[in-house]
Amino acid sequence: VWCSWYEYFTAVTEDDIHENLRAMDTLDLPIDVVQIDDGYQSALGDWLTLSGRFRSRAAIAEAIRARGRRAGIWTAPFLVDPASSLAAEHPDWLVQDASGGPLHAGRNWGHNLCILDTTHPGAATFLTEVFTTLRTEGYDYFKVDFLYAGALNGIRHKEVDALDAYRAGIGLIREAIGPESYLLGCGAPILPSIGLFDAMRVSPDTAPHRRPEADDYSQPGQDPAEFTGVGRQWQHGRLWVNDPDCLMARPAVETRERWAAHVEATGGLVASSDRLLSLDEWGIATTRRLLRGAAR
Repeated sequence: VWCSWYEYFTAVTEDDIHENLRAMDTLDLPIDVVQIDDGYQSALGDWLTLSGRFRSRAAIAEAIRARGRRAGIWTAPFLVDPASSLAAEHPDWLVQDASGGPLHAGRNWGHNLCILDTTHPGAATFLTEVFTTLRTEGYDYFKVDFLYAGALNGIRHKEVDALDAYRAGIGLIREAIGPESYLLGCGAPILPSIGLFDAMRVSPDTAPHRRPEADDYSQPGQDPAEFTGVGRQWQHGRLWVNDPDCLMARPAVETRERWAAHVEATGGLVASSDRLLSLDEWGIATTRRLLRGAAR
């Protein structure tokens, strides 16, 4: 897999995807999936509306597939930006708190985030439409993130247990994308997710740096990603394919050799997340070796 996140973050552009798509061929890297991460959409919840940095999702998928690779895409299906069109037009589609306002799933992207209530018929239809559209456009690898939000206790349209609502929401996604598509979970409650995913991120986010901010192991960093990944290694091959998080092999990455060794040792999913043309000789060789190992 090649993933845009750890090089471009939310500033990724359509041109960045095309540049790296060409570089894969130039460098002869065994990349099966090209996955667009956060940044293509106009807002969380408005998944089918593009940001100004992208022109056509379908055209990107077509270009990826034309080179013999699979097209992948990121969503956070249960999160809704309060400034999104979805939140403005369908406030009744949001999980509520005890006061009748939107239940918050934490703060990120500068907002207190809301939660899509997939027990509401309108919200369920919307979620199905999003993933059916993406599948029709040619995407068949789906990274679904911040999934814990769908399992939080709150007031929903139907009086169901939060974990039942979570599993039903993932079921809607699987039905929309079909059994042949690859479903990678991220930020998910582990035990309630058993049986629903092909692969699962088993750690917090890694980062180009080793230590997390304020030594908080819930924050991005190679140390917390290694620590948690090792503790959850037993899940690999039993519950799903473990995703230790992305390989970063460019020279600017701290302790890149140690991080690459961790990714390789897990034996799970391998996803490169560099601007490929920025890799030096070691980075290219390491990326190629780990990708080939995963391909076997």
